[in-house]
Amino acid sequence: MIKNITQYPTQTGFDFGGTVRHFDASLLSLITDLEDTIEANALEGLAAFQIGSPLNVIVIKKEGKFLTLINPVIFTKEGELTPTESTAYYPNVTAVTKRAKTIKLTYDDIDGSQQFLTASDDLAILIQRKNDYLMGSTFIVRLSPEEKKIFENKLKGLNNVDAKASCNISPYSDKILSAIKYGLIVGLIALLGLFVPSFLPYLQIFQYYLLFTLVLFIGLYFMRALYEGKRCGVCQLGNTAAVALTKSIHVGLLYVVNAWLVF
Repeated sequence: MIKNITQYPTQTGFDFGGTVRHFDASLLSLITDLEDTIEANALEGLAAFQIGSPLNVIVIKKEGKFLTLINPVIFTKEGELTPTESTAYYPNVTAVTKRAKTIKLTYDDIDGSQQFLTASDDLAILIQRKNDYLMGSTFIVRLSPEEKKIFENKLKGLNNVDAKASCNISPYSDKILSAIKYGLIVGLIALLGLFVPSFLPYLQIFQYYLLFTLVLFIGLYFMRALYEGKRCGVCQLGNTAAVALTKSIHVGLLYVVNAWLVF
């Protein structure tokens, strides 16, 4: 029977696959469902998780024939590949992952007998991708931090070019926030100099210039953070405004304390 394939953002509802202990009619029915669903959707393979079953079962379509892997365990990985992968859980979205070039695994066949398999290249990649589901995850756990950002942008609807461009933006807004923080610390330390009469005229000028610079930096932070959010396909006006307001209050308090000590 053809089953619906679980797709993002719906969760599978399972954390880890359940070990198959009974090789009975219900298991054969599940395998048939997987085969029918693979055929109907022109897929290379499916994990039971993808059609709502918690069992450790993978069905692969290899050279026109089906290969059923029950309770698979990968015990050896060799080499490294960085393929561009897609999966039915994330329809029409691809990502560059990191996979082993060759794997060795043990599994049970439909009669419950232990089997061994060595797979390389495309077959190894496919088995590893389906095995991720049995661990309660998807290929997103195989992405580098940079590729994960690009992939998340694709999920937000950005095309490949915009998704990559948005994630290549350096987070200058964070650096501006750090500059504001250290500027406030310097301003607080400088307040101690106001108690030295000979330094008072110079420190007053320094504080006013510092406060003016901090106000400019807050404005710069606000504009830059909005720009980064737009390029990353997210709206963060509220958060950006809240941070800018908080820093403005800090600068305002520094000004009040400075004026109070002077007068």
